[in-house]
Amino acid sequence: MASDSSEAAKGSSRPRSGGSSRASPWHREPLVWMVLAIPAAAVIAGGVMLVLANVTWDGLVADDYYRRGMEINRSLARDAEAARLGIRASVAFPAPGVVVVRIADRNDAAAASGGDRLHLRFARAARAGKDIRILMTRDAAGTWRGPLPAMAPGKWYVELGNERWRLAASLWVPVSSDEVVLHAADGPGNAPPPPTPETRPQYSRQ
Repeated sequence: MASDSSEAAKGSSRPRSGGSSRASPWHREPLVWMVLAIPAAAVIAGGVMLVLANVTWDGLVADDYYRRGMEINRSLARDAEAARLGIRASVAFPAPGVVVVRIADRNDAAAASGGDRLHLRFARAARAGKDIRILMTRDAAGTWRGPLPAMAPGKWYVELGNERWRLAASLWVPVSSDEVVLHAADGPGNAPPPPTPETRPQYSRQ
């Protein structure tokens, strides 16, 4: 009887062949990696946004409202002066990387009112940090020329002027026409002036 009871005890201590298998390591469980992927993706996305914030400028700055208001009035005065003088201009792109400007007044005279300095600006509607500013140089024939960096496709505003007057227009890149005509903003049927750092809506980061 004693031997039978000992055999029974040994039999009960043996592992059953039909029992549960050994648990697999945690790194082999798909559910674990799914849970870890959520915070990892958040960290990566935050790093990308931080880099973009440091290398780009969205133009959403301005706390000096009074100074910008005065500059808006000055820009409107330049528009009115261009309309009074009857100045008009054309912007052409004869070759990649080159922009040419021709100016005349209501008497079809050469751009005597252009002075010695003429600024050409290409602006995106909502990205002031992407504006292209070119200081134009006048040749002996009275034509203004300047280097033109590569422009991203889309709608651009064009502004041409100096300390006295300003002309405006808009264009689409790639340019479909040989030239773009600029008018004074106060003239009948003329395009509105392009947004500038002075006239573009400004916001402050609080």
